[in-house]
Amino acid sequence: MNKTLTVFFFTITTVSLLFAKDFLALVSTNQGLNDATLMQQHFRVLAQFEDCWLVQADEPELIRLQQLGAAVQKFDLPEGKELFYVQTRPGFDRHNLSRYGTILGTTSAGILLATDESALPSLNRLPVELCRLALEPLTIYPEAPLPPPVAVSESLVLELVSRVNPDSVLAHIRRLQDFYTRYSTTESCRAAVEWMRNRLVAYGCDSTALETYRTGYAPNVIGVKTGRLNPNPIYVLCGHIDNTSDYAPQHCPGSDDNASGTAAVLEAARVFQDIDFAYSVYFIGFTGEEQGLWGSDSFCRRAARRGDSIRAALNFDMVSYGRQNLDSFEVIGKISSPACAWLVDSFIANARTYTALKPIRRLVNSAPYSDHHSFWQRGYPALCGIEHDFTPEYHTIGDTIGPLYFTECGTNNWLMATEAIRAAVATIAKLAGAQPQTGIAQSGTAHLMAQVSPTIGRPPFYFVVGGEIQTTAWSIYDPGGRKVARVNSSVWTGKDLQGRMVAPGVYFCRQEGRTAPAIRLVVCH
Repeated sequence: MNKTLTVFFFTITTVSLLFAKDFLALVSTNQGLNDATLMQQHFRVLAQFEDCWLVQADEPELIRLQQLGAAVQKFDLPEGKELFYVQTRPGFDRHNLSRYGTILGTTSAGILLATDESALPSLNRLPVELCRLALEPLTIYPEAPLPPPVAVSESLVLELVSRVNPDSVLAHIRRLQDFYTRYSTTESCRAAVEWMRNRLVAYGCDSTALETYRTGYAPNVIGVKTGRLNPNPIYVLCGHIDNTSDYAPQHCPGSDDNASGTAAVLEAARVFQDIDFAYSVYFIGFTGEEQGLWGSDSFCRRAARRGDSIRAALNFDMVSYGRQNLDSFEVIGKISSPACAWLVDSFIANARTYTALKPIRRLVNSAPYSDHHSFWQRGYPALCGIEHDFTPEYHTIGDTIGPLYFTECGTNNWLMATEAIRAAVATIAKLAGAQPQTGIAQSGTAHLMAQVSPTIGRPPFYFVVGGEIQTTAWSIYDPGGRKVARVNSSVWTGKDLQGRMVAPGVYFCRQEGRTAPAIRLVVCH
């Protein structure tokens, strides 16, 4: 009799497991619940919004959530579709989104939309922000302590801040605008990425990389200045280089969204070109932001898998519009998981000390509308810097440079952008331990410094003089002093005098006709 009961019970349990079904659900946060409580009770939390969580759960788990006092919106994800969180501008009729997919649920700030990639170009012509939601549980990462602070000269910080130039900032924005479109899937966006990479090389990054993450999309572009004291702690300056408009993908000038944020990254790299850091600094232009944060999500996923120690990220998205006397600047951080108040406060303190910026402090539960969100998802502290006086030409072909304080344009206040970049430069200088570079100067003139970029990595290697990639004659020697190659251009492909690829190892480069010490580089294959 006992044997029969045992077999019967096992059979019923097996059948119930076979037919168990998972749902997606929006769970209200206004019932005294918090993310730590949900995770401690083993609920699979996929995303956090301002007033609710997205949870994956079966029917018994949904009942348990209701018993805890939570309001639950349950739904299925249609087969073959991906889930996007869509945030709209005031006055937008949310019901219009049903033309582009299936509306599954709503929050106070956005809509859950099930759709596929074919709908993205049409969605990108609307005044909306997209965040693709990966259907995998979040992990609460332990708070990592900051590395030991490195003393940074106050005079150096003042000098670096003073280098940020509004004409240079505007020139970066204009050059990016002139690509006509930087929609992520276009060749024009790829050209913009290559242009940004060349600028990062010219600005003295130790290495640069193009990070491919999705077929048909332009890659992310990354420039690295490696930490001289410890390369493992990483500080990030980033913005998305791609854009969209109501004429996407054909015509997307995107001066404010987001040539301005990309210009912040480039101008900071220019300012730091003759500076070393105790800890590593990454300068990044993400793509795929307008299609759901694809590029930054890929970067942060890979960083988390590698175990990268990203201590803070400063993300800039739309920083060049603000009417006169209305040009406040929002500095947004997450309240917890990860806690970002310290980073927001550090940026604001530097802004008030060194700049004329008018910062507004905002701490939130969630803000999934730009690349900072991807860092938050992996437990990396990050802030978003964004204009408070929002451009009326958002996601239109009118997002172009206009006169100072003009209202009907995308960029009308590059002076505010300049102040925001100055605050970022001061913040990164202090966090990453900026120090004057002990480089090779010609006739004692710092602006003619000669460099090779990268100094560690795979060919090609670029020769930079005075902050520009220049055609000049260089000789390359092995550690025994034997000349292995001669270059009469701006780049060495890694080949020797016989046209063969040199072996991996240490080499030394010397610009011909100069008596300065040779530059050491490490060739990897």
